[in-house]
Amino acid sequence: MIGALLLSGARTASPALLVFLAIVRRDIGPLAFSLIACGIAATVATFQFSIFTSFVDASSAAPHYLAADAWISDRGVECFDFPSPLPEGYAGTLAALLPGARFDRVVMGFTTYVSPAGQRGNVAVIGTDASGLGPREFRADISEQGRLGLRLVGGPAGTEASIGGRTVQAVGSTDQLATYLGAPYAVLRYESAHEVLNMPAETASYLMVRFAGPPPADLPERLARIEARYPELTARTGAQFNADSARYWQGKTGAGAAILLAAVLASLLMALLLVNGIGRFVQRRHDDLVSMIGHGASPAQLAILLLLIGLLLVLASLTQALVAVPMLDLVTNDWLPWVRFKSGDALFAVVVAGAAYLAAVVSANQALGRFPPDAIFRS
Repeated sequence: MIGALLLSGARTASPALLVFLAIVRRDIGPLAFSLIACGIAATVATFQFSIFTSFVDASSAAPHYLAADAWISDRGVECFDFPSPLPEGYAGTLAALLPGARFDRVVMGFTTYVSPAGQRGNVAVIGTDASGLGPREFRADISEQGRLGLRLVGGPAGTEASIGGRTVQAVGSTDQLATYLGAPYAVLRYESAHEVLNMPAETASYLMVRFAGPPPADLPERLARIEARYPELTARTGAQFNADSARYWQGKTGAGAAILLAAVLASLLMALLLVNGIGRFVQRRHDDLVSMIGHGASPAQLAILLLLIGLLLVLASLTQALVAVPMLDLVTNDWLPWVRFKSGDALFAVVVAGAAYLAAVVSANQALGRFPPDAIFRS
């Protein structure tokens, strides 16, 4: 039974496949415009989506880099980049409510920066007990070499800069702190950052909570009890603080929604171009399609031919996007260092291609309506 069905399907598809292959071999030129236009639209849609996801990631780059299980902050803090003073003594007070947790102090603020060549600017200083750095050492994102005026990898040893009037030396880099802020992040040890930011004694910006193993399953409930007992504090999980920071910047700038809208519009444009491409193919090949009907081609065989044309456009567009977007990522790295093409962005390209193919199916069905059963007699 199954074999008979497969044989019947092969017989139905074979003529359409032969015609399709003949078109690809000998007459691909007329389809070139649709191939290029759909590819450009797919590339723009995927790259815009890559910018959107990178914008969301960069909005919470600092707390994501520090990778805490939970955060304790002053009440009302919406974003990591704009903290309020928090007494360090809360670490000892809260230890009983979070047994087995390690509390690391974190301080954050903006101060002046002077490069080895004397170039002046600002940096966003992050100081943490968990930095692993010496008193005069700092770490920054690899993408910030231009703004910092020094080489973080392969540079001359002992190159010194100044942060907050204190001489420091870059001893390493990371790829997790790329930002669109006007000031690059610079990670220092807690005491050094406390000094350059002129923070009041025994005052931090945050308390970072970490557990030796996986965080307890009831961590959200424990954090809620902390907030109930200490209403002047906000206690959040790491994921919640990341989301809050990203939401803050999206709400303040509106850039995230605008970028995502551009990606959606480019996706719709790709679908429209695909539908237009199939329509143009039907117009251009009208006589050939009528001839196929005259030679006994069934509506199913015509539909297969049109769907193969749509599949060709979709696969070509997807291939162009997956090749071009990583290249655009490299080309734009100097002025968009925080944009990174990720596997999830590739999945978006696949989804867009799948949606466009659905549009192709609808378009093919509409195109078949132009060929009623008596088309061969009326042509």
